[in-house]
Amino acid sequence: LFFGPSLDILESPEALQGTTLGSSVFGGDPYWVTEMGRAYIGGLHDGSGGRLVVVATHFPGRGSADRPAGEEPATVRKSLEALKQFDLAPFFAVTGNAVSPQSTVDGLLVSHIRYQGFQGNIRSTTRPVSFDPQALSQIMSLPEFATWRENGGLMISDDLGSQTVRRFYDPGGQTFSARLIARDAFLAGNDLLNLGNIVSSDAPDNYTTVVRALEFFVQKYREDSAFALRVDE
Repeated sequence: LFFGPSLDILESPEALQGTTLGSSVFGGDPYWVTEMGRAYIGGLHDGSGGRLVVVATHFPGRGSADRPAGEEPATVRKSLEALKQFDLAPFFAVTGNAVSPQSTVDGLLVSHIRYQGFQGNIRSTTRPVSFDPQALSQIMSLPEFATWRENGGLMISDDLGSQTVRRFYDPGGQTFSARLIARDAFLAGNDLLNLGNIVSSDAPDNYTTVVRALEFFVQKYREDSAFALRVDE
């Protein structure tokens, strides 16, 4: 399982300042980010003899974000139409528009990014897309992603134990609930949940937190038919 390459497109050199993107990005030209991303993914598949699951980051792209990852959720001020023309282009090229199976990515790592003006209303801001079922499903319903998804493409959440998620869900630092966060990420459309070093406010450590989250999922599966259907899918 390999998290990469980053398919972010930097809109300006200044976008690197204070971020962790650094040399992990291919640049600011959608054409070259696309070409290099395809080649990188193809090389990983070829070099591993097809035994490596390649997960492109940081879907749907944070090269236009207003702040670095790791603190409060970053915001991208673009409509879905604008994203289709720029940020999403490299992701299209390695999913539904991929030129070969080798250059097709196996999964997408869904970042904790908010979108302002996503549906054209500049006053409206989404939740972090990793937790927003409406926004994420709207993106994934685009033909390029829908075909790839139907063929087994995986959606994987970014780190749910990150400071970004803690700040969004629990600004006061008192009531951070891993099981509810995992539930929200799962119901938003993530197939695999990256728990990282997540620790609930009422748990002594990461291990206990993860066990309790799993127990919560088991209980939900037994009691909630809609949740059970999503798990089965």
